[in-house]
Amino acid sequence: MGLENLIDETIQTWSEQRPDLNFASMELSLKLNSIVRAVSDEIAQQIDDLGINLGEFDVLATLRRHGRGAKLTPKEISAATFVTPSGLTNRLSRLEKMGLISRQSDPADGRGALIKITAAGKRVADRGIEIVVATQDRYMNDLSTQMKKGLDQSMTRVIKTLDERLSSAEE
Repeated sequence: MGLENLIDETIQTWSEQRPDLNFASMELSLKLNSIVRAVSDEIAQQIDDLGINLGEFDVLATLRRHGRGAKLTPKEISAATFVTPSGLTNRLSRLEKMGLISRQSDPADGRGALIKITAAGKRVADRGIEIVVATQDRYMNDLSTQMKKGLDQSMTRVIKTLDERLSSAEE
C-alpha cells in the first residue's frame, strides 16, 4: 500500500470510528511527517556513503555554513543542531577522530573548547549539502513557483505558532 493510500485509509477509518472529530489537521500532519521521514531517510542513506551519519553531517554543516575560519563552541553547535550537549559530545569525538574537525581551548573560557572544521571536513560538508539540496529538489521540483510560495507561507505560519507555544512553555 502506498503512502497516499495508507494516509487516506487511516483518515477514513478514524472518521468512521470517531465521526465527531475533524481529522483534516491530522491528515496534513501525516502527509508532512511522511514526506519528512522519506526525504530524511533517503538523505541519511546517501550521507552514510560519505562515512558519516546524518547527526555528524549536521555538525559539519553547521560549522561549514558559518564560513571560513569559523570556530564555534559546543554550546553554539548544540543550539544550532537541536541536540543535547551530551549527544553532541559523541558526535564531536567521532568527527575529531576522523580528522573532520579540530578542537582547541577557548581563550575566553579555559575549560571550554572551540570547534573548527578541517579541510577534509569542509569537503565532506560540501558534498553532503550537494546531496541534501539535490534530494530535496527532486521532491519539490514538481511544484510550481506559486505552489512553493503557498506551501512556504503555510509552513511559516505553523512554525510561528510552534515558536509561540515553545516560548510560552519556557516562561
